[in-house]
Amino acid sequence: MKKLNNSLIFREITNRDIDELYEILNTLSNNAKHFFHPHPFDRQTLVDICSSKKDHYFVLIADKKIIGYSFLRLFQYTIPSFGCCIRSEYEHRGYGKMLTQWTINKAKELGYKKVILKVYPNNDAAFRIYQKSGFKIAGKDEDSGQIKMSLVLE
Repeated sequence: MKKLNNSLIFREITNRDIDELYEILNTLSNNAKHFFHPHPFDRQTLVDICSSKKDHYFVLIADKKIIGYSFLRLFQYTIPSFGCCIRSEYEHRGYGKMLTQWTINKAKELGYKKVILKVYPNNDAAFRIYQKSGFKIAGKDEDSGQIKMSLVLE
């Protein structure tokens, strides 16, 4: 568990987080739901996430509640795919940038050499965060229209 500025806690997800995370994911703004849909937002999926042995899921806590969720998912690959979201009432306050950077650092700690992601071209806020974090455009997913990005970890 890590604290930042004595008020933020970044940590791995646990079973105790399921109800609160369920609420967050199901009350995301319409804009966030349009851009963030990495898996179903039902309770069973969240139970499965908490018991995952191959993927890594994290939460950001502020004001004694979960305000952010991120992951490094492997799917069938050796390079993790990154994604994150922020509780609606905490959007546009810099938490997405902090959670992105923390998760990238966690990927380094876990020994990964690279992180990938996909972002919709009109998701301007996320695209800017990813570029500022060092992600480079690696192509386009023709099926979804999303931009593929990657970050080599040093």
